[in-house]
Amino acid sequence: MKSNPTFKSKFSRRDFMATSLAVPAGLAGLMASPEAVAATTGGPVLDIAEWSFFWVGIERAILPAPANGKQQGEPSPVVNGKQMYIEYQIPARVRHPYPIVLVHGGGGQGLDWMGTPDGRRGWATILLEEGYKVYVVDRPGHGRSPYHPDLHGGWPGPQTLESISGLFTPQRANAPAGGRGFGNSPNAKLHNQWPGTGAVGTPELTQLVASQGGAFGNGMGVIKDSQVAVWQKNGAEMLDKIGPAIIMTHSAGGPFGFYVLEARPKLVKGIVVVEGAQGSAFAGQSRWGLINLPVEYDPPVSDPGQIKTKQIQPSEADAKLGIGPYNIQEEPARKLKNWKDCAICVYTAEASFVLPNPGAVAYLKQAGVNAEEIRLADLGIHGNGHLMMGEKNNRETLKPILAWLDKNVNAKASPAKTAPKKGDDSTAMKLADQGYFWVGMEEKKVQAGTILVGQMFVQYLKPLQKRHRFPVVLVHGGAGQGTHYMGIGGNAGWAHYFVQAGYDTYIVDRVGHGRAIYHPDALGPISPVFNYASITTDFKRAAVEPNRRWAGTGDVGDPLIDQFQAGQNSTPTDNALAQKLWARGGGQLLDKIGPAIVMVHSAGGPFSWLIANERPGMVKAILNVEGASPLFAAAGSWPLTAVPLQYDPPITDPAQFATKEVKASDGGAAYRIQADGSVKKLKNLQGIPIAYIVAERSTRRSEPVVAFLKQAGCDAEALNLKDKGILGNGHFMMLESNRKQVFETIRAWLETKVPPKA
Repeated sequence: MKSNPTFKSKFSRRDFMATSLAVPAGLAGLMASPEAVAATTGGPVLDIAEWSFFWVGIERAILPAPANGKQQGEPSPVVNGKQMYIEYQIPARVRHPYPIVLVHGGGGQGLDWMGTPDGRRGWATILLEEGYKVYVVDRPGHGRSPYHPDLHGGWPGPQTLESISGLFTPQRANAPAGGRGFGNSPNAKLHNQWPGTGAVGTPELTQLVASQGGAFGNGMGVIKDSQVAVWQKNGAEMLDKIGPAIIMTHSAGGPFGFYVLEARPKLVKGIVVVEGAQGSAFAGQSRWGLINLPVEYDPPVSDPGQIKTKQIQPSEADAKLGIGPYNIQEEPARKLKNWKDCAICVYTAEASFVLPNPGAVAYLKQAGVNAEEIRLADLGIHGNGHLMMGEKNNRETLKPILAWLDKNVNAKASPAKTAPKKGDDSTAMKLADQGYFWVGMEEKKVQAGTILVGQMFVQYLKPLQKRHRFPVVLVHGGAGQGTHYMGIGGNAGWAHYFVQAGYDTYIVDRVGHGRAIYHPDALGPISPVFNYASITTDFKRAAVEPNRRWAGTGDVGDPLIDQFQAGQNSTPTDNALAQKLWARGGGQLLDKIGPAIVMVHSAGGPFSWLIANERPGMVKAILNVEGASPLFAAAGSWPLTAVPLQYDPPITDPAQFATKEVKASDGGAAYRIQADGSVKKLKNLQGIPIAYIVAERSTRRSEPVVAFLKQAGCDAEALNLKDKGILGNGHFMMLESNRKQVFETIRAWLETKVPPKA
């Protein structure tokens, strides 16, 4: 495999400014001025009243018994794969009457809206700057809405660097042989707004492809509903929850808004289709007009075959662009009963492979809809390709949409209402900046082309008032994703608390989890779908009276358990490969952000030892929350990790450890540590303050790991919540009712060991 040069150990001035926001360590605690923030980020301070997430479309299913017949007891339900993740931010000052829902395209995810391939603010953040409530969707089977072959069907082919380069980037010099080259647009040669050359191996292309995955299974697995039927149901449930909204879609997600509009006509107030792939009316799969599910017409029809259509030839100028004939109804045309009160805009770039779509707009207007086509080139905005929201002029390409919404949607509504402030458990934050990036990628040649292996997603939030000189990196546990630190049920989580306490905060989705797309060509076999029984015992244990810490029942049917389970990812079964990739990605992360504090949880526990070992001196403290770090668990296994750490004196084989059994002082089972007289030190973990944090009602024990670390020369200690008088917590203490109290206890320990100021 070829290592990708996206991240280097030396900062450029731009990288440094982007990560430090010009707040020197000696000035930690001072408020960065709005002018300084704008100069370093390209945008204003972000005053956020709420930041959280939720899933809709959560349904349960019982999977068939395995073919080997080894299933024991009653089968436990799973979330059936139709769930849809929605992350949202609400500005402190709401200036527009309706929120905007952002729906990504084909192989993408919500990240397409949340940043750019070269690290600038994306449309989601710019819309927040403009005073919109913003909801970003990961469609089912994409991003943080987990894909699993048992649910969705066999894996789609992996996204290759060549295929994405062949569609999204300028193609004059680097079109792959036999590839799609300029697509089907003669204007593709005008594409000059991509932030880079777009060639395979360039960092901007790598950052984009790292987020690209497959597509929904369409009946190939347990799910038999069509993709669009799931979109419609989930979109309706989303609007039932958040209220009337504008829906903005992109590429293959283009028809999403139309499906939701048909289901909830009073709740969809506007639709913006950016580079949509919905095609012409009554063409291809769009049997009912622009969608493939029943539509109410006036006069009504029971079958779309009852609608008589005629073909219209494009204008001479459109024909030169490659636009072909399109269909509209014969007169008198039936009206779209549920679409008449929704303004719709079809929006296209000059140099994209997606052509303008005058046919869709003609069909909509004829059917009584307020529809408009906007072509960027007609407005003097030139050189954009398919991913205009990620290109160099992405602020400029958004302005016409903002103006269209003000004229056609916002002007017709009542004034906006600012969201009421939440109580003590607020998710509010004032940020100098936010965004995301990828680390850990290597290129691998497969039959289809070049794929990426090992990408790890990192989302960052930088408080306006930075109080701590070192950032904190938050790494989730086994089947989870970074949402474990983001609260649940709309409540604040530890990520909020760190930001509110003045820490630059980096939230990780580990390799093959959440936004870090899993594919077997890169990571090998995957574990079975995680069922409810795999986690309900953790929550029920914490719900025992009198110290109830989980807000719900902790069992199947608990809405909060549904929200938790919707984000459970199956994991790569090659643990050694996964941990090698953690080490590589973690090292690149520290190269980019500098020295940091690392917090890990559960099966993510080894990440802390691996990253400290990978970059000696750059981990300033380790907060290991019930980390799974086994000691001599099996013959021939390394302690703490699945791959070797550096020991002093050095060893090349775990068999070189001499061990002894120790009787536990905590009353638990005996454990093994190194034998006296032949102790080997953990070379790169010396001098790092380490807390191993354990809850009262958990089955995890601090003594064995802490004893091993101390014996290996580490500055480690147990932080048992019971000893602090904090009772009733289970394994997921960061989601329980007293999570702020637990956080403050950990923070107090941390800031004693690593003071906020130098």
